[in-house]
Amino acid sequence: MKWLKKLRLINWHYFADETLNFGQQTIITGMTGAGKSTIIDAIQVLLVANQRQIKFNSAAHEDAKRSLLSYLRGKIGSHERTYTRENEFTSYIIAEFRDEKKRESFIIGVVMDIHRDDAIVEEYFIINDCKMADLILRSPNGNWRTREEFHRSHAGKNAIFERTKTGYQNALLNRMGQLENRFFSVFCRALSFKPLDDIRDFVYNFILEKKELQLDLLKQNFELHEKYKRDLADLEERRSSLQHITDKYNAYLQYRDTAWLQQYVILSLYSKSAEDVLHRVRASLDKETGHWAKTEALVNLTKQDRDKAGSNHEAALDKLKSHGTRHIQDSLERRIAEQRKTLAAHLSTLSTITDIIRRESALITELLTHKGNNVWQWEGTDKAQLESIAGCLAVLPPTNADTALTEQMKTAGAFLASLKNRAVEKSGQLKRQLDDLEKEAQLLRVDIENLKNKQRPYKEQLLKLKALLSKNLAGRSPVWVLCEELEICDEAWRNAIEGYLNTQRFDLLVRPEVFAEALTIYEQEKKLHNLDDVGLVDTEKEQKYLNAVKPGSLAQLLVAENPIVQSRVHHLLGSVMLAKDEQELRLHNTAVTQSCMSYNNLVARQMARSRFEIPYIGAQAIVRQLEIKQQELQSAEHELLKLKSDAAWLAALSNKLDEKKSRYEMISQHLHLPRTIVTLETEIHDLNTQLQALDTVELKALEAEVKFWSSQKTELDGKLEQLIVARENIFAKIQDLKLQVSGNEHALRRKEQEVHSWVTQYHEDLLAKAQERLADALKQTHSFEVRITNWETSQKSSSTRCDNEFIELREARHAYNLRYSFSSDHAAEDNETYQDVLNKVSGIDIPRYQEQLQESLRQAEDQFKSHFMHKMREAIHEAKREFQRINNALKLFPFQDDEYYFELTASDKFKQFYDCIMDESLADRDSLFARPEDERSATLKTLFDKLIRGDADTQDEFTDYRRYLDFDIIVYSHGSRYSFSNVLREKSGGETQTPFYIIILAAFNQLYSNNKTMRLVVFDEAFNKMDEQRIKTSLRLIKKLNLQLIAAVPDEKLQHMAAEVTTTLVVTRDNLTCFVDTMQLEEVVATDEDYQSVQGQITFFPPE
Repeated sequence: MKWLKKLRLINWHYFADETLNFGQQTIITGMTGAGKSTIIDAIQVLLVANQRQIKFNSAAHEDAKRSLLSYLRGKIGSHERTYTRENEFTSYIIAEFRDEKKRESFIIGVVMDIHRDDAIVEEYFIINDCKMADLILRSPNGNWRTREEFHRSHAGKNAIFERTKTGYQNALLNRMGQLENRFFSVFCRALSFKPLDDIRDFVYNFILEKKELQLDLLKQNFELHEKYKRDLADLEERRSSLQHITDKYNAYLQYRDTAWLQQYVILSLYSKSAEDVLHRVRASLDKETGHWAKTEALVNLTKQDRDKAGSNHEAALDKLKSHGTRHIQDSLERRIAEQRKTLAAHLSTLSTITDIIRRESALITELLTHKGNNVWQWEGTDKAQLESIAGCLAVLPPTNADTALTEQMKTAGAFLASLKNRAVEKSGQLKRQLDDLEKEAQLLRVDIENLKNKQRPYKEQLLKLKALLSKNLAGRSPVWVLCEELEICDEAWRNAIEGYLNTQRFDLLVRPEVFAEALTIYEQEKKLHNLDDVGLVDTEKEQKYLNAVKPGSLAQLLVAENPIVQSRVHHLLGSVMLAKDEQELRLHNTAVTQSCMSYNNLVARQMARSRFEIPYIGAQAIVRQLEIKQQELQSAEHELLKLKSDAAWLAALSNKLDEKKSRYEMISQHLHLPRTIVTLETEIHDLNTQLQALDTVELKALEAEVKFWSSQKTELDGKLEQLIVARENIFAKIQDLKLQVSGNEHALRRKEQEVHSWVTQYHEDLLAKAQERLADALKQTHSFEVRITNWETSQKSSSTRCDNEFIELREARHAYNLRYSFSSDHAAEDNETYQDVLNKVSGIDIPRYQEQLQESLRQAEDQFKSHFMHKMREAIHEAKREFQRINNALKLFPFQDDEYYFELTASDKFKQFYDCIMDESLADRDSLFARPEDERSATLKTLFDKLIRGDADTQDEFTDYRRYLDFDIIVYSHGSRYSFSNVLREKSGGETQTPFYIIILAAFNQLYSNNKTMRLVVFDEAFNKMDEQRIKTSLRLIKKLNLQLIAAVPDEKLQHMAAEVTTTLVVTRDNLTCFVDTMQLEEVVATDEDYQSVQGQITFFPPE
């Protein structure tokens, strides 16, 4: 047997270097937070290693926040420090065991280097034939050896070093007496054990292990059966698919031949129709040729008559032209026409001039009614001249024009042009006023928007300097404007404060330590940026004025949170006193009144309103400025509207006075028109008198003859033109008919060729059938067009059905090709390849496939019987034997008056499957599933399907032999018997804990099944719900089982347990340091009879 003797913790949480000694029964106690669980977790790290299995401080709660790193660094969690160990260091957890059989000690441990980035480099070791005192853990310089240094100094034939946790776990199990791998899960679960409410979970975790059951061969045999089954189904499916293809091909052939027959009839009907059309076109050509000959004769006759009428017309016209009276008549008519044209032009011009005069007269009247306004006033003789112009216009147009009237019109035009120039000049002045006012309004809008954004309107130079300083002093000092950092306490004194500070309100301030640098920047940039008249306060020297304020001074009315700003205010206003009136001013050296009268150096002065009318100081200044600017903007916009109205009036006046000089000159140039018109009318009258006096009787007879022959010639020309057009139309028809004849002859030959091509293409049997159908078509009385249409409709229907059948044929072939990876052309016109395959498939031996199908099913059943059912039955039998061993062990150590017995029964849920598995007679059946009426066969078939076809969870469930069993604990107490599962949630905590502790101990006793293993059992917060008697009984049972106990217990349980254990470790914490005191059994004073009764049963460790 192997016993844990010592445990050394170096740099583990609050343990700097502590060695703990263990007896056969050791309890660890101490106040809450003293470090009991810290020791238990160190043992976990050493004996389990894998952090995925470890639950640190598991007795606290399920989601304990401790981690390996927090233990190594010693987490504090205060605001000042996070860990007790901040830099790089090395930690050790080392245990010394005693091997009684070999009579030697050995060491197991782990060394961990912790780096600054919290990386942990660890190495586990097992050193045989070695004690704790033999280890050299410090280097010559006194520091703890690093992992690499420790490895080099202790490597040897007796030492095993492992960097991987899996390798270490295997070596540890081997060194601890060939322990099973489940040691780690049992150890961790026992350590974190809490009262369970499910016996099945307890059995799974602590008693019965899951056993892997391979279904590969079973699945292979069944898959072979399924393959034969699929192959057989595939053969039938393939035969059916191929037969479907053949049927589709035959249907396709039927519709194709029908379409071909109908095509012959249609081609023949087209040929007959073309022959009929050709006959009718030739008849029309003959008719039009005769019509053309008749029309040609009429054309020639009409030409002769027209030529004769033309000769007669020419002779009569020559007589008319040579007559003497004709020449005089033409001359008089020509002169009358010319004079009338001139008269019409003068009348039109006079009408235009009259209209202009009317409009000008209306304009002058309008100007005379104008009384004057903001932009236009009459000057000097303006109105007199307008009245003179109105008088002249009133007598126009004159009957007789003279030179004086002409000059008056020119003078009037010049005067109106001068008015136009005055209007243009005033418009220019008004536009400049509008532009200036618009700019002012826009600036006001910008100021208002800035004020709404809390930005005061400063001079451009101030803003430039502030920006330069802010950029160069960024991160070291803000740049303040004095007025922005102040608030006025009493608004009644605002004007006095604003006016007194005047431009000093806009001084800039920076932190004292950067003022010198700021001043240098100001000096360097002032010329480049024109930074004139901006104040920069020497805040370094201003500091001495802080709080230098006289009571009753103006400074007391200003508030500033910034002491730098306060210093400036106290300097400027700390000695400026408040005066009630102007007489009180004289009581002070420097003072000011609310009415803004200042007194300084014996001089009283009223401040200019411009110094304080716009406020800048404090938040209220922005509000007031915003009100002022909005009022100014409202006033400016009102003035803009007024100026725009005036400008529009001037523009209208200017437009009315456009081009007056040229217009009045034009009027003066046409004043003669009334007299000229009278003269022209007289001349036209005289010429008409002369024309009417001529003798024209003979002349009129000649004119009538000319007119007659002219009309005859015109009539014959029209008739001749009509005949020529008719002749040309007939000729065009003839040419078109000739073309039609040629085209129809060609069409007939083409149709006949198509019929001939059809005949040569298809075999004689098809031709005979086609000719029979043609004979029927020719017997019909409908026109060729109707017959062709009907047959084309039928042929189209047949072709469509043929195409559809072929599409379905191709789809069937394509589906077959894809389904069976067949490489034949699915669009082939013939069906030979598919017919060949159908013939082959139809000849396959189906009965042989059915025999193979039955044989594969038999092999799958044999595998199911021999492997699954047999192994499952063996596992259940082994589980029963295991529980029998546990029950035998439980009989040896009854707990007080209670005895515990594990009851194992078939699971209700899996009862039908359990009965089949455990029924050995089923193995003798030839077939498990051959009797459908048999209930067992149906159950086995269901089980078989779940194993073969179920998902991973279903297979995992039905291959776990534990699922086929139900578990319970039977308690015998005082002669009565009850099921523990029925009272699990009704009993008190101690009563429900007891059976599980006993079974855990039995599980450990089973795990440590020989005298070569260690006997260690570790509990955290153990027995915390048990009463005193149950605790003592449990401890005595642990002794009886010869198990080594290490248990962390609450300090209130110490009085019940100290007398039953060999060693008590008391953990104490002083600030950030933990240490352990050891009490041996002889140091504890017994206080009850139980101690006397168990003294003789205590097993002490043998001497080393």
